Amino acid sequence: MMYSQSQVTIDDMFPRAEPMLRVPLPLLKVSQTYALIEQRAKDLELKLTAQHRDVIEFVLDFYEYCDDCENARALADLVHEEFIFQGGRRYLYKLFPAGPLNTIHYLADLPALKYETDPSSGIRF
Repeated sequence: MMYSQSQVTIDDMFPRAEPMLRVPLPLLKVSQTYALIEQRAKDLELKLTAQHRDVIEFVLDFYEYCDDCENARALADLVHEEFIFQGGRRYLYKLFPAGPLNTIHYLADLPALKYETDPSSGIRF
């Protein structure tokens, strides 16, 4: 069956594609989020420095613009690349010893990531 460009729908182009259903995140960069981050950091006895805040801001920016926010490995790789000149993962783990993504997600009350643990290698992101 031949279609002209005006007749082709997304369903015709991708008949088996399922819509991505993700709960929309609220605006994250608001005073309530920062207050929560500060409070939870105190609860963890984590003194937030400018370096901590840079990493947290990067993750919050990611969530504002991402299409697939749930993949822990992809986010871990992205954060590593962003901070590679400071030391990458080693730098991030010095800032957040319990794990950068786990800690930031807890501090900002972000949704849990998929593929957060890899049981075959014992790695936790």
